[in-house]
Amino acid sequence: MASFTQLPSGNWRVQVRRKNRYVSETFRRRKDGEGRALDMERNIDRSGSPKPRAAVQAKTFGDIIDLQIEDMQEVGRPPRRSKAAVLEALKEALGTVKLPKLNRERLIELLPV
Repeated sequence: MASFTQLPSGNWRVQVRRKNRYVSETFRRRKDGEGRALDMERNIDRSGSPKPRAAVQAKTFGDIIDLQIEDMQEVGRPPRRSKAAVLEALKEALGTVKLPKLNRERLIELLPV
C-alpha cells in the first residue's frame, strides 16, 4: 500500500512499503505519484527492483550528473556557474565510469589533486 504526503513545497512524497522493502520518491503532481507507486508495488511483487526509474536507467557516473542537472532545471533552479563547473569537471574525469566500478579507490585514482 502506498502513502501520499503533500510537502510544504507543494510536491508529493510517495512511500511504498511492501514485503519488507521501502521506496520513496517525490513528484510534482499526485497523479504522477499514483502511477509510479503502482509500478513500484508491481516490481516488488515480481521480486524485481523497487528502485526509482531514473536510477535504474543510469549506467555511468555521467548519467547521474545529467540526472542531477535535469532535476535542478525542472524545479527552476539550474546550477549556477560554480556548481556547473564542478559538475562538468566531475563528468569529464569520471563520466565514463560504470556505477558498479565506482568506489573510493577509483575516485582517488581518477580525480586530480
